Amino acid sequence: MTAVQTDPAIEVGGEPPRRPVHGPKGPGVWLRSLIGVDESVLSMAPLDRGRYTAMALIVVNAGILAAVSMLVVVEKFTDVSFIVALPVALFWGWVIFSVDRWLIASSHGTQSSRGVFLTRIVLAVVLGFVVAEPLLLKIFEPAIHRQVAEDRRVERATKLSALTACNPVPYRALPAKDAASCEDRGLLLTVDADPAAAAATVTSLETQASTLSKAIDKDMAELRRLERLGHAECGGERVGNETTGVVGEGPNCRQIRTERTTLLDTAEFPERRRQLADLQVRAKNAVEAQGVVNAGYSTEIAQEIDEQLPRPDGEIGILEEDEALVALQGESLMVLLFVWLLRIALITLDCLPILTKRLAGPSTYDRQVADHATADMETHEVFLKHAKTQNIRSRSEALHLAEEHERNRRLHREHHEAAARNDQDEQVKRQIRDLAARLKGRPGPTPE
Repeated sequence: MTAVQTDPAIEVGGEPPRRPVHGPKGPGVWLRSLIGVDESVLSMAPLDRGRYTAMALIVVNAGILAAVSMLVVVEKFTDVSFIVALPVALFWGWVIFSVDRWLIASSHGTQSSRGVFLTRIVLAVVLGFVVAEPLLLKIFEPAIHRQVAEDRRVERATKLSALTACNPVPYRALPAKDAASCEDRGLLLTVDADPAAAAATVTSLETQASTLSKAIDKDMAELRRLERLGHAECGGERVGNETTGVVGEGPNCRQIRTERTTLLDTAEFPERRRQLADLQVRAKNAVEAQGVVNAGYSTEIAQEIDEQLPRPDGEIGILEEDEALVALQGESLMVLLFVWLLRIALITLDCLPILTKRLAGPSTYDRQVADHATADMETHEVFLKHAKTQNIRSRSEALHLAEEHERNRRLHREHHEAAARNDQDEQVKRQIRDLAARLKGRPGPTPE
């Protein structure tokens, strides 16, 4: 806004005028200058001094709150010292103060439209939220930190349960559906120990030993049957339909003995018993190795699960604090009301200058600023007219000088041409006289 210099008022009828009224020098003048108030104009409306001083204080307070808010944020979420955080906070407070100052200074002398007013209100609300949120987090910090600790404990317990279910100790194979679900959620852990392979080795060896043992038992049972039938057949003992009951070494007796001999040759009982003993030893060793692998697996899984679990301590991020504050609001109606009342109070504080100017309407100072702006515009128009007149006059004078120059040049050229023609005529006359003299037989120059 252009500063207006007021001339001393002229006395009318011998009475001193009331205006301008020059106020006392002091911090009020400096405060009002922060929001763009022209004291030379305000001196014509001294009753508005308190109003604009209060507006300036509100703007300064908003800047101070913004600086405190940024100081809280910087100290909370960075490791810098107070000496480093303070300039950052002061710069942010200066930014908020500058924006608020512009919001007030740009409204002097004008009655903004509804759209402009709403735009300024929206901007003030946004700035109010930016300033309010860090202060709210600082005010509720003890309760927020308790809530964050509880949330971390619950999250840790929930994840521990899920990891334990997806990575059972001792190891056991999960059903396909459960394994797919754990893999989709990223809960399957990978460790160096391989209990699955160890279990597969034990199962394989036990299966082989069991199969071989059953085969040996089956052949032994068949051998005992043949020996029993052989004794009965050769001794004449009747055993159902399996023996004839005739004493002596008959064909049936010889056949049973042949079958027994063939079974002993093909069964290879000593070799198979050695194989069974070897399998049983290997199975026992595999079971012991499986125990070692399972112990290592249990240790590694416990370590891996502990690394995967969220830490109950450590730095608390702003998102965690915000979530904790939301949780507290959901749990306590008092916290919800207090948070929103404080938030609304801080936002209203930032919107207050704009609201007061809008609700109170144009002040005397605003009308005077508008009048001065109109006078400045009229002065500017007069200046433009004067400049245009001077421009036209300068162009006319330049055109006149150009015409004078052209006329002088033309006269000079005509004078030069006339002199040249006179010289030419004299030369022609001289040549004629010379020629006439030669014709008369008197060469030489003719006297003038």
